[in-house]
Amino acid sequence: MKIQSMFQKDIDRDINGVIKVSQDDQQSLKQELSEYIITKELRRHFATFFDNYVKAIDNPTDKIGVWISGFFGSGKSHFLKMLSYLLSNKEVDGKHAFDYFADKFDDPMMYATVQKCVRIPTESILFNIDIEGPINKDKTAVLRVFAKVFYNHCGFYGEDLKVAKLERFIDKQGKTDAFRAAFKEVNGDEWINARDSAAFFEDDVVEVLQSVLGMSETAARNWFNGEENADMSIKQLVSEIKEYVDSKKGNFRLLFCVDEVGQYIGDDGDLMMNLQSLVEEIGDKCRGKVWVMVTSQEAIDSVVKITGNDFSKIQGRFNTRLSLSSSSVDEVIKKRVLAKTEDADHLLQMEYEKEASGLKSLFAFDNPILDIKGFTSAAEFSATFPFVPYQFIIIQKVLTEIRKHGNSGKHLSSGARSMLSAFQEAAQTAENKDENALVPFYRFYDTVHTFLESAIRRVIDRCQNAADANDGLEQQDVDVLKLLYLIRYIDDIKANIENIAILMIDDIHTDKIALRASITASLERLLSQNYISRNGDTYAFLTDEEQDIAIDIKNTPVDSAQIVQSISQTVYGEIYPAKKYKYGKYDFAYDQYVDETLNGASTAECGFASSPWQATSTALEISGLSWTHRSTTRQSLFSRRTRPTLMSWNRR
Repeated sequence: MKIQSMFQKDIDRDINGVIKVSQDDQQSLKQELSEYIITKELRRHFATFFDNYVKAIDNPTDKIGVWISGFFGSGKSHFLKMLSYLLSNKEVDGKHAFDYFADKFDDPMMYATVQKCVRIPTESILFNIDIEGPINKDKTAVLRVFAKVFYNHCGFYGEDLKVAKLERFIDKQGKTDAFRAAFKEVNGDEWINARDSAAFFEDDVVEVLQSVLGMSETAARNWFNGEENADMSIKQLVSEIKEYVDSKKGNFRLLFCVDEVGQYIGDDGDLMMNLQSLVEEIGDKCRGKVWVMVTSQEAIDSVVKITGNDFSKIQGRFNTRLSLSSSSVDEVIKKRVLAKTEDADHLLQMEYEKEASGLKSLFAFDNPILDIKGFTSAAEFSATFPFVPYQFIIIQKVLTEIRKHGNSGKHLSSGARSMLSAFQEAAQTAENKDENALVPFYRFYDTVHTFLESAIRRVIDRCQNAADANDGLEQQDVDVLKLLYLIRYIDDIKANIENIAILMIDDIHTDKIALRASITASLERLLSQNYISRNGDTYAFLTDEEQDIAIDIKNTPVDSAQIVQSISQTVYGEIYPAKKYKYGKYDFAYDQYVDETLNGASTAECGFASSPWQATSTALEISGLSWTHRSTTRQSLFSRRTRPTLMSWNRR
């Protein structure tokens, strides 16, 4: 069976790895809702949120804040978006959001709680504050963003608070339709299309204000040219929000779902104070009918500790705190990307039962940590195929290290967003193979190479060009080089021949002995071309700069006389400067040797040498005296007649 036909969902389909809260086309929303995986971790977070949210339905509260924290790729934006659509129960592709979750909540109690919350009429305002915020951030920037998105939600022009306030005033008079009709008659264009350019239509606006609202020309022009446009207080905005909520029927709820608040505020105390005051006022006045849910890379405990300020009050408002991690990312990948059909699952489990003993020895790493392992059961083999369990652990660490070691990778996450793409793209490279194939670890290089520094890519590209031209390298050499780069900063796997061979396995029937021999040959070729270095039995990827240094070292002439002189100075000038060796009450003069080269004049019957000799227990005779000494250091004191090693000093 071809790998491509094993998956429940098309492995070649477009998967949106990066969730944007502002992306609201039906196709994207349908995929996000239908393929959303509620992991064990997310079950806890959903339970915590809905337990607190449902209490506010019958018991008014001022604790209306939800703080969702998590680093790149943890899924916090996706989680916020799902809460927004779920609670407002918006219709997507002819199906309500709650219906997409019908089979996702396996706990009947949680399902009933969510259903109760969804039945309440709810509207959600979902936005990224960094995108919606003003270019010039002053201390009221958070307030102005909330005002903007609220007015936009109400159908007013939130981009210009002066125009929005006019529209709201006209709406309260019940004359919105009359105003728009009059403007079209005077101007020729729809008000909705022209309001962003209202400043250029002074005469038209003034004429419409006169005819619809009965204003005098002087009053209309005074309004048009007035400066009251930007004035907005927290109290005024919250009052308008409350008025809007109270105008709705039933136990209506309004949600402000704000992405990237922590990033927007940063360490700005004024913005933090602005958010704190706004959330506090919403909680006090709206009493649980308006909620503020935000995401941040930092936990709220870290954000509130801005030097010189006390924002402890905000912690009371954001009583619901959810910290997301990437710990369950493998569960997401297995269910969303690697889920198998019933026939494929049966075939793969049978295949494992036949090859279990061979697979165990095939993935026996050299001194691995506990979670770096191969397959442990038939069910695991089927769930992860065509990947190996260790790859879920290692690639996450690889992505984290790429972010640490280069500016190009700073936007690469180590969570679900990048992992989904990495595993999907790697699986696609093996989609035309059968149930015996596996994806070797080097395949992940191609999924991340666009995020790498140009200095890294140049090395790989140069190696690839040499292999294509048969210029001393082969394609396998390129693959090994890619692999060595991926594990360059990973301490969990020692980059020796045994482990490199395991990481290169691409078939469950791989001849490991032959593969090791082939890998050894590749490493030798890469060493000869200076693409990698070797330290003992460990190999390492070299960047362009490191290659230049290695070449300089290799091409630097070595003067053995200078080396001997330098060692002599270190050993006999610093380490053992005494000119005589003392034994009891006797002092013995000695000659100084380095690699059997005499340092200074020969003056004595015994010698102190730096040499490659090494011994354990030896006898020393000097002037008729003898004793036995066990060697533990690397120095030697010897009689010219017998030259036994007392201590050895070896130059490496």
